[in-house]
Amino acid sequence: MKHMKRLAIYPQLRLRLAEGEQSLERLVALLESVESHGNLQAASQQLGLSYRGAWGHLKDAEHAFGVPLLETARGRGAQLTEFSRRLIWGEKRLLARLGPLLETMASELQHELDEAVADLSPQLRVFASHGMAVAALAEFAARTEVPLDISYRGSMEAVAALARGECEMASFHMPLGEFAKPVLAHYASLIRGKSYMLADVASRSLGLIVARGNPHGIRSFNDLPGSALRFANRERGSGTRIIFDLLLAKTGHGPASIHGVETVELTHAAVAAYIASGKADAGLGIEASAAQFDLDFLPILTERYSLIFPADAMDNPSVAALLAIMQSAAYQKAVAAIPGYSCSDTGKVTLLADLFPELAV
Repeated sequence: MKHMKRLAIYPQLRLRLAEGEQSLERLVALLESVESHGNLQAASQQLGLSYRGAWGHLKDAEHAFGVPLLETARGRGAQLTEFSRRLIWGEKRLLARLGPLLETMASELQHELDEAVADLSPQLRVFASHGMAVAALAEFAARTEVPLDISYRGSMEAVAALARGECEMASFHMPLGEFAKPVLAHYASLIRGKSYMLADVASRSLGLIVARGNPHGIRSFNDLPGSALRFANRERGSGTRIIFDLLLAKTGHGPASIHGVETVELTHAAVAAYIASGKADAGLGIEASAAQFDLDFLPILTERYSLIFPADAMDNPSVAALLAIMQSAAYQKAVAAIPGYSCSDTGKVTLLADLFPELAV
């Protein structure tokens, strides 16, 4: 049976009023456009609104919130108030935090609906930590109708699920250089002695994300322990958290030396959004997320992001179709366009034991 249209779930800010709830989607878009253009006239034109309609919408929103949303002055156009800026960044953090979670929920619900209409076509279950290249892979798969059921999980959780047979593929990312062996040790008990393949998705740059202009003059990770700098961390079990722990151990300091060490965000984008909104001064993440929110980036290492799967799954038509996408010029071009990403090995498939002989026994 042909698959039904795929589900999508999006988070949305709503204002709760006595007369009911009101979506803030159009208001936030208008405020963002005003911030970009510097005046309401150009902002309203960009959004296809009349100036009068846009002005009326802003005034209604100001009445509902009880605070001004714009500051206007002759010769200076329109500027956002602090309240408006915080509203915009609140929505950005909402999208960054919940986007991957809602994509996973949509995939789970889609599977339930497929079962309800007896569409039992086998789905390729992929558990992966969220990243721009794997998100692009999911989009390419949807376009070519590869039956991909992607669920965003922490790195350790994803590999553990693969070892239990709960998915066909999992993300597996390893830093190049001195941290490769200690990171590999975290996964060893789950994959040692098993016949697995690795398919390269991309190489990406991992480092410190800091505010635009680096106002605190941060030079390296060593500047963080013992300072008053506020840090945005990743959750335990994520690949980035493992690298954070290794970087911290190398300084000789403990977790208590980092201000905000337990301020946890679930994706690189969420870390960047938290910093961009002024809630933290630094975080460990990928260059692409820093670029997404117009932040500065201090590179630390290169990370190899791959998909790991059992060797006998090479005969799975859906696995073969996904690998074909990764090996296509179109997908590799999309990966190369992501800031901090390299597609030099994208689509390359290698036996895990050939890369890490210590896992063969």
